[in-house]
Amino acid sequence: MAATTIPSERKKKRLSETVKNYWLDIALFLAFVIDMNTRFTGLAIHEWLGLGFGVALIYHLLLHWNWIVSLTKRLVRKLPNGQRLRYLIDLILFVDMVVLTITGIWISEVAMRQLGLSFGDNFFWRRLHGQTADLAIWLVALHIALDWKWIVNNTKRYIWQPLTKKRRVVPAVVEGE
Repeated sequence: MAATTIPSERKKKRLSETVKNYWLDIALFLAFVIDMNTRFTGLAIHEWLGLGFGVALIYHLLLHWNWIVSLTKRLVRKLPNGQRLRYLIDLILFVDMVVLTITGIWISEVAMRQLGLSFGDNFFWRRLHGQTADLAIWLVALHIALDWKWIVNNTKRYIWQPLTKKRRVVPAVVEGE
């Protein structure tokens, strides 16, 4: 008796790293835009969304860790200036986001108190949080501009092409024809 394979024994499809990065980047960007408008979200949502953003940012860095390590090693060698600029902007953005998140936790009026934590609020931390938030807007814009080609290519690949792909129409078979 010959061995047969059961059709249901298909390999599970896994999302590629590019797809994960693409959708995480979109989610981070949308969360950033929403979180930057405290008047729209209110303070409680702003703080909780900011904490969630911080966690998602850590995941983002872990997804890109191989690129970070590889580029860091090549930084001292011959590397295109565009890559050096990207690295510098990303490094400054990282430091800015860390300071932004830590100062946000420090001046939290809602989220940390709901977790049973309270830190002393003072003008310095609030001012530093505002300045790093303003700087983050410019750095995110530069980050997007430097990755624009990647964004456009993957938007075409994962959104535009599936939406505009022509479906193959199979004519219906009518009995008696």
